[in-house]
Amino acid sequence: MQQWFLPVGLVLAILFALAAPDPGRALNATGLVTALVPLIFLINGYQTRLDMLSLGGRFLAVLASGAVLGLLLSPFLGLAAATLLGLPAAAALGLVVMASMPPTLSSGVILVENAGGHTLWAMLLTILLNLAGIFTIPFMLDLTLEAGAEVAVAPWPLLWRLLGLVLLPFALGGLLRRLLARKAPGWVRYVPSSCIILAVWMSMSASRGTLLELTVGALVLIVAGSLLVHGGLLGLCAAAGRGLRLAAGERIALLFVVSQKTLPVAIGVLTALNAPIASALVVCIIFHFLQLMVDALLAARLRRPAAR
Repeated sequence: MQQWFLPVGLVLAILFALAAPDPGRALNATGLVTALVPLIFLINGYQTRLDMLSLGGRFLAVLASGAVLGLLLSPFLGLAAATLLGLPAAAALGLVVMASMPPTLSSGVILVENAGGHTLWAMLLTILLNLAGIFTIPFMLDLTLEAGAEVAVAPWPLLWRLLGLVLLPFALGGLLRRLLARKAPGWVRYVPSSCIILAVWMSMSASRGTLLELTVGALVLIVAGSLLVHGGLLGLCAAAGRGLRLAAGERIALLFVVSQKTLPVAIGVLTALNAPIASALVVCIIFHFLQLMVDALLAARLRRPAAR
């Protein structure tokens, strides 16, 4: 059941957001989405045994590969997909910005866990690539957007926000595990996935009006561009995992963390660009939802053989 909890929940979330957006919109306005991220990492920290940490040359090779693929090459995949499909300027902006983002703060780790991968590696990759992404985003957007304008991303406030949302709750969760000295009850493993489902429901509810204004043709192009970028990253990560001769759990960590792109940072970057962002924001939301759906289904498929 656990491997299907996230994909089924995401489908229900989008259906409820489109059918009755008012509750989700009201909750989104309270800032609850931001509050869900620390809860996810608090639970992850409680469930993770840091005494099993063993990092060496293989992890550093994975980290370097993740930085090259997810932070340096990915923006050019976004630009190539937008050019190939002939996306309008606003939609192309959204796709390139999303492709330039670091990994998601939470869903990538949960997907790795659901697929039976190396969860601790996933958490470390998430934190380190997000820290690196703070500094690569302006440079990569300047190269790919060719706008000649500066991207006003303040790295240090974003860095401190990331530490507060991810690292501190994770450390507190580990401390709680030591203090309580007992394993979490079974239902706790559903809390992180539930947080993602709630976050998608609230975000989609808040953007329902803009989503419904899309024509079928525009929606098809956006979906195609998002799948091209995400599918390309999945393929490159899978190839890198084989090339580095990683174990199955390590390949899964590289696959799901590096191919995922974070939505909250993308929204902040679009705002900093000082350009009309409504259409670009829709692209980011669709990209975010599609990557979650594709990877949730893939994680369930990868988990199935291990469960037999």
